[in-house]
Amino acid sequence: MENYYAKAVDISGKRFYIPVSEDGTVQISSVLKIKALETNALKVFCRNNELQKLIAPNAISVGCNKNKLTSLHLENAENVHCGENKLTELYAPKATVVKCYLNRLTELRLDSAVEIECYGNDDLKVIYAPNLRKIDKFENLVQTENFASRKEIDITFKNHFDRRNPEGYTTETFDLEIAFDLDKPRTVDKIKLAMTIYDPAVQFEVFLMEFDDEFGQHDSIEKQIELPFVADKPMRFPFSVPIRSYKTGTKNLLDIIRELPEKERLYEREFHIDTTCYLKSQNMQDKIFTKTFVTDNPFYGRYQWETDSFTEPVKILQDAKYLPEALAKVADDLEDALLELFELHKDEIEEIAESVDGISYDILPHERYAAVSFRTVDDEEKYSPADWENYSLLEYRNDKSPKFKAFSNRLFQLFFEIQASSDDFEDIEAHIKDLLLTAIAKAVLRPSIAEKLRDCGISNAPILTNTFDKTVEYIVSVSEYGEDPFNYCESVLLNTEIKPIDERIRLDKF
Repeated sequence: MENYYAKAVDISGKRFYIPVSEDGTVQISSVLKIKALETNALKVFCRNNELQKLIAPNAISVGCNKNKLTSLHLENAENVHCGENKLTELYAPKATVVKCYLNRLTELRLDSAVEIECYGNDDLKVIYAPNLRKIDKFENLVQTENFASRKEIDITFKNHFDRRNPEGYTTETFDLEIAFDLDKPRTVDKIKLAMTIYDPAVQFEVFLMEFDDEFGQHDSIEKQIELPFVADKPMRFPFSVPIRSYKTGTKNLLDIIRELPEKERLYEREFHIDTTCYLKSQNMQDKIFTKTFVTDNPFYGRYQWETDSFTEPVKILQDAKYLPEALAKVADDLEDALLELFELHKDEIEEIAESVDGISYDILPHERYAAVSFRTVDDEEKYSPADWENYSLLEYRNDKSPKFKAFSNRLFQLFFEIQASSDDFEDIEAHIKDLLLTAIAKAVLRPSIAEKLRDCGISNAPILTNTFDKTVEYIVSVSEYGEDPFNYCESVLLNTEIKPIDERIRLDKF
């Protein structure tokens, strides 16, 4: 194969090419935030990214763990690693090794697979893999002629956890139902459970129930399920399990989550709960089954930047306020904050004013960063503020303006509130950032800002009228790097009206 290529689209919609090595390998950094990729490369690696669409008909080896793929067609791939996506469909007829754990698959048809790793697909009912020799943790699957399978053991959570209405998190018990459909009859003498709560990256793990019970949890199960019993037909047993933190003894699930590390409560949108069931029989080998449940983090989006504390999870009430209306307030607040910021730092701006030919407003709520950088005629990199001598000259954490600090913290809070109140935030994140940055650009282009800059010595600061002098360039960009970054100020200049209200994007009150 000659003339390898890799065409990419990032989350802002920008299209560009990514280099492919001579041997046909393309590796994509998570920094690039790729949402779509089309390539004829032989080896494709795009881990920890935003990938929603992948077209790679010639790829022999594919590694795309931790993305947002919902469907994957790989006609020639022999090795496929696509764990931790949102896959409901996987087509890889030539793949011999497939790792598709933690997805949403209900069926796997892998004609050539000899090794499969597919745990965490909780609704997986059928596996067709006639050449299979190894499969992970699926003692619960019954092999038939073509390895079409059923679950011998399944577990269902009856609790309802929703961060919009976190009352359910105050429970002190997990309500479960365990179902048996065993391949052969057995006498079950004991049922043992082990349960843990952890984040998807496993930066922490707290046991809620251990095989060696310290809190009488297994005694509680035995009081609800009459043991021993003969499992010789499909059976179901509903029961409740008391919750305990094996670190602190805490009973209430909300309190247990409250005890987790602050960074977990701040940044993790959801937690995983693993439940492992052991069926113990005196004369037969134990049967083991693990199921992973995903639950929202009730503290996510409730961190208050101004007070450096979390608000308590409470029911989120709907109102009629839509996101673009909230952004109008963002623009007003930023205008007021910048006027004070420039006035209090007038001396510093005057020192460089005569050579200033560009101003970058690096206000990035998704990165919790806000600053104003000044480009001078001596700066070689025109669109890389980090390379400017006066990069982050005015930065919210150490500037003199109380209003700019307060505005920055409120904007960060607004962004996280949007995250918390949107069930499909990952699908609309790029659009929300687009609206936020457009509002910021509209603020910095207001005549009052230009007049204040002129008062600080930047005499060529342009004012938005019917004509616009670009002697001094205003920049609001989602990225600090690149020869030709997307500048939201240019977008506002072309279209001075904010984008139409999208009624699907709601901003809910706390």
